[in-house]
Amino acid sequence: MSLPGVLCLLLRSYFPGTHELVDVTPTRTEKSESAGPRVLDALRRLPQKSLLLRTAVLAGVVLVAAAVILPSAWAISGNRVGLLAAAVAGGVCLLAGLTALALSEPLRRPQYLLALVFVGMMIRMGIPLAAALAVYFLGGPLAEAGFLYYVVLFYAVTLITETFLSAPGCGPNKKDISPTQEIVG
Repeated sequence: MSLPGVLCLLLRSYFPGTHELVDVTPTRTEKSESAGPRVLDALRRLPQKSLLLRTAVLAGVVLVAAAVILPSAWAISGNRVGLLAAAVAGGVCLLAGLTALALSEPLRRPQYLLALVFVGMMIRMGIPLAAALAVYFLGGPLAEAGFLYYVVLFYAVTLITETFLSAPGCGPNKKDISPTQEIVG
């Protein structure tokens, strides 16, 4: 039972004259039916938006991940070095994701799909891998604070987000289909 429903029951039990009140709060199914298709439709159209909007979405997703990972890094290490290691790892993965998104932009056509995947993968994997190898072989406080683990966490976030955002729209648009093609198939 929802909180407004519980409040209505309490109100009716303490004030018997209020039984004629009508509960006008939408139910859970009404809320999901109105918001669900709009959210899914907006997510479906996101890869077809401008490069600037897609880079902003990628940066926003990494910032949300940082809001979860950075406090954990502070708690695990107990000092600022763990926080710095996680922040640098997030910055490296964000740089790789933004670079891959920007450089693979000309390849976002269905006929260049293999090149899109190859270019995106090499950039998205190459930059964090080079940074991780440099930190690992040079050692120091970043390596001791777990930089490699934070790279793996942020890499997974940027991989999923950037892959979704760089996917080309392979299907035809609704406006490109004539009414006779829609009927015939």
